[in-house]
Amino acid sequence: MRFRATSLAALAAIPLALSACGAAPAPEPAPAPPKAAGPEGVEWAGRLCGLVNDFSASQKNLPAVDKSNTQAMKNSVVARLDTASKTADDTVRGLQELPPSPIEGGDQVNQGIRDGFVQIRDVLVGARAKADQVDPNDKQKFTEGMTALQTELQKSSQVDLNSKFGALEKNQQLAGAAKQAPGCKPFFNPAPAQPAPGQPAPAQPGQPQ
Repeated sequence: MRFRATSLAALAAIPLALSACGAAPAPEPAPAPPKAAGPEGVEWAGRLCGLVNDFSASQKNLPAVDKSNTQAMKNSVVARLDTASKTADDTVRGLQELPPSPIEGGDQVNQGIRDGFVQIRDVLVGARAKADQVDPNDKQKFTEGMTALQTELQKSSQVDLNSKFGALEKNQQLAGAAKQAPGCKPFFNPAPAQPAPGQPAPAQPGQPQ
């Protein structure tokens, strides 16, 4: 089973290149299976997953946007960005405060994921600055300001979190520890997609189509 983060695509497998000519090389002995992670490694992986899970959960509970008038909309957007940027910063600080990984390579994985969240936080902070500049008293300027804000938020699509989590999967011992950690279960067993209104629910494994 691949390590999967919600909304992140699984990494594509890279096939081995085979020699087109010449004598076939002697087969290399199969590598020894990675040493199973101890309880300290499982706990560390669980804390790492927990920080990411907390951020994902917080994004589902951001303040609603009030569209009753332009001033109310600006205020609610600012509140939404304040909350999102704070939770992103909390995630960065939490990852910084993780103790050294008891699993070799874990600190590098943590660093990569942390770098991704620093980028997300910086995008949100930049968007918050754009929101401050929105003029709710002029319809044209309000529209222009909101467009600039949306453009700023689109920079988040440039953050490659997929490769950050892929580094965890490639570390077999760390991935094994994550599979044992309760805090990582949402990554391996994401919630099923909800059907659109009026559409039947998708069939679950083992159920007739």
